[in-house]
Amino acid sequence: MAEIVRNGNDVLIKTGVRVDTINAGDFEREITPALSEAGVSAVFDCSELDYISSSGLRVILKAQKMVTANKGEMKLTGVKPQIKKVFDMTGFSRFLKIE
Repeated sequence: MAEIVRNGNDVLIKTGVRVDTINAGDFEREITPALSEAGVSAVFDCSELDYISSSGLRVILKAQKMVTANKGEMKLTGVKPQIKKVFDMTGFSRFLKIE
C-alpha cells in the first residue's frame, strides 16, 4: 500500500488514497521498520490522501512518537484541505509538522 523511498536517513512515505480501518494495520507494518531507526527524517507525502480514519490517525500518532523517540523528525506534505480539517479537529495539527 505505502510506497517507501529511502535515501540514507531520509525516508519518503507516500500514503496512498486511504488510510482506514481496513489497511491501517498493513500500513503501520510497512512503515515501522523505516521509522524505527535513529535520526530518521521522515516525510509523509499525503498528496493522494483523500480519507483518513481514526485507525489511520492512530498510525500517524504512533509514527510521530517513534520518530521523536529516536531523535528524528517527521513532517507531512501535500495535505489536502479535507485532511487538514481532520488534523485540526482532532488536535493533531498542534504537534504534527504540516507543510
